[in-house]
Amino acid sequence: MKKKLEWADIYRLGKTDNARRWYPMPEIAEYFRSIREPSRAWPWSYAKAALTIKFARWLRDTHPDIARNHGLEN
Repeated sequence: MKKKLEWADIYRLGKTDNARRWYPMPEIAEYFRSIREPSRAWPWSYAKAALTIKFARWLRDTHPDIARNHGLEN
């Protein structure tokens, strides 16, 4: 089990647009409300936040099924 998500997990938790900006799936989008929205200059702002231990902890607490599917430890 892992403590935080990896890039492969991030790609499965959202999608990218034509400018390679990553956006989370609607179920977890609430976490990213206070984080700068992706732009062409900063396309990975949400994705970088999703790679943190803080996000992994939030995901385990609020969406345990999604966390379990991505191998996060309890």
